[in-house]
Amino acid sequence: MTGPAPRPVVTRGSIARGLEALGVGPASVVLVHSSLRSFGYVAGGAQTVHLALRDALGPDGTLVVPAFTPQLCHPSTWLRRDLAQPSEVADTAAVAAEMPVYDPLRTPVARTVGAVPDLVRSLPDALRSSHPHVSFAAEGPLAATVVGSHPDAWRFSAQGPLGRLWDLDATVLMLGTGWDRCTALHLAEYQVAYPGRRAGRWALPRAGADGATDWYDVPELLVWEGDFPAVGTAYEEGGGPVRAVRVGDAVCRAVPLRPLVRFAARRMLAHRDLRRGVAPPGWRDVVEADGPLPVLLADWADEERAYEETPTTRSTT
Repeated sequence: MTGPAPRPVVTRGSIARGLEALGVGPASVVLVHSSLRSFGYVAGGAQTVHLALRDALGPDGTLVVPAFTPQLCHPSTWLRRDLAQPSEVADTAAVAAEMPVYDPLRTPVARTVGAVPDLVRSLPDALRSSHPHVSFAAEGPLAATVVGSHPDAWRFSAQGPLGRLWDLDATVLMLGTGWDRCTALHLAEYQVAYPGRRAGRWALPRAGADGATDWYDVPELLVWEGDFPAVGTAYEEGGGPVRAVRVGDAVCRAVPLRPLVRFAARRMLAHRDLRRGVAPPGWRDVVEADGPLPVLLADWADEERAYEETPTTRSTT
């Protein structure tokens, strides 16, 4: 029997050279998704990836990462497979009252999001946005511009960090991650009313009286990542601007955010149909969101004219 193939050793220098090949340079603004495991053996772990990014960006570049905290979601949103026991939570209100509230300085990034984002959010010069569930952390001269405002409602819309990344003509870096992790694609969901788009009320935590955690509802779009791999594949096959390079075992991509979101919006309008979808647990007052939302990108009017399609040209495949 043969053992597993040896994992390549990846260093700060090899990652930095890969980033240079992707076009990352001084003064760039990048939204980074990363998977340490995909590289092989990274000598120095998450710190090495961060140092390589800083090498490529220089002092004038801005690094942004998702710093999501799904562990702070209301117990009513939990799925049975997430629980230690196969029974329902007996008293979700009591459990919810004892859950911690979001603290930008102390709340760790969920393990599923990755080690690099958790490192970045803990850096002394990093800033983190205020959303209790889908915050972003940033480091660099434009960090405050990106994460300084993140309203509770419409979390992935143009009014939050993704909108500021659009304004700054940022680049999305996927370092060993697939299109399913490409958060920027959520921005497209807010721009076009694809069939089956829905909105509802979503619960967020805050500090209440006597040390208990209070919960309040905000209006929110039901987002979906299920077709993100298909969107990304179609974008690449259609010749959308993207650079790719292999570092160790990891395929790394650099994609300019604006053309990606434009393409994704058009494809969702033509190919996405969620009219038979069922709202996940925890959502309240779910309704059709088939009209414009109050959170469109400021310069989206010209895009909307380009994306108009007739029922005869729209595909539901």
